Amino acid sequence: MEAEPARAILTDFANAAFRRVKPEAEFIDQLVAIYETRRNSGDSFDEAIRTPLSVILASPGFLYLFEPGDEAERRQLNDRELAVRLSYFLWSGPPDAELLQLAEENKLHLSEVLRQQVDRLIADPRSDDFVAGFVHQWLDMERLDFFQFDVNLHRDFDESTRAATREEVYQSFAHLLRDSKDGRLGKLLKSDYVFVNGLLATYYGIDGVTGDEFRKIKLPADSPRGGLLGMAAIHAMGSDGVVSSPVERGAWVLRHLLNEPPPPAPPNVPQISRLEGQILTTRERLLAHQEEAQCASCHRKIDPIGFGLENFNAAGKWRTEDSYQARDGRGRGVGKRRTWAIDASGAFHKGPGFNDYHELRDLIADREEDFAHGFTEHLIEYALGRPFGFTDEDLANEIVSSARSKEFAVSEFIHSLVQTKAFRTK
Repeated sequence: MEAEPARAILTDFANAAFRRVKPEAEFIDQLVAIYETRRNSGDSFDEAIRTPLSVILASPGFLYLFEPGDEAERRQLNDRELAVRLSYFLWSGPPDAELLQLAEENKLHLSEVLRQQVDRLIADPRSDDFVAGFVHQWLDMERLDFFQFDVNLHRDFDESTRAATREEVYQSFAHLLRDSKDGRLGKLLKSDYVFVNGLLATYYGIDGVTGDEFRKIKLPADSPRGGLLGMAAIHAMGSDGVVSSPVERGAWVLRHLLNEPPPPAPPNVPQISRLEGQILTTRERLLAHQEEAQCASCHRKIDPIGFGLENFNAAGKWRTEDSYQARDGRGRGVGKRRTWAIDASGAFHKGPGFNDYHELRDLIADREEDFAHGFTEHLIEYALGRPFGFTDEDLANEIVSSARSKEFAVSEFIHSLVQTKAFRTK
């Protein structure tokens, strides 16, 4: 008699694990047989049921999102498949009872119903997984873990601070995603607030914030913080853990904020031998690269933007001076240290100039349209699970146009994408 309760448990569990795809009767029979074998060997009910449950969790139906059909022909997703695609997009997990109920009633594909469900999924804390997953992929956040920071130079950038700077990026995006009234994408380029906890507030020199909880804090008008370019995580990713890298930072801005990704660096670029032994400022060293033919075309586009961000040190702290001292094999300083005032002036290649970081940030903030296009391309990649291609240009333009009509509200990009034929087609 114990086989029947086991069969019921395994059937219900498989149905849930396979996202309401009914398991084959033969598959359930095999699971029950495994259970009975374990029981006959002396296992308790709880011990015996674990093995077939593990088989379900190791099966392709659970591990892979399967949309049956002819791979050579495109077709519209049915409502259950749409529920699965939507939930894995915004929750990184299976659909809940409400989504599945709407799918069973064949209502989920209706535009207004789908819009209501997107709003519900975004408002749910489970969308934190979307925020972390998408932002990590979009902004190349893995770079934040590439280097160990020099404890002698950046003692307060420990693992707790590193984690806090990462969370600031996620919290800032999540706020815009869920703010239906004022969640404009451009606020990632420039804003008059930050999201910080007590640790990060201290790191930024912001008074009056304590505790582990992140909260929105208004900034003074002259603050360099606010927006991605004011976040320590972004600048830490543009360093090697010791010194800042204007090249990495400039390339990151072109790639992620201005939608002008530079080509990859040529292989085996040699050091400039005539610079050996000289103690140069960062600007002097990089300007020398622009004199080399194989380096000039890219560095003239990348470096000026990076120079405009030099007021942030390798760990994202604000500074007005930089310095350099040669080090021996043990990392000890040798010889005279050279100190210089930061010069953050520059000009975009064949574009406007800027006198300092604040003017650079304003120029970048004025290019919200370019930012929106790049953002949309990455959103399409994440939602559809494939690289963005030239055939997706019309899709991206459609989404950007829809978002523009809503003042580039972050949630509108998602609403528009979910309503497209591309999202609802296999």
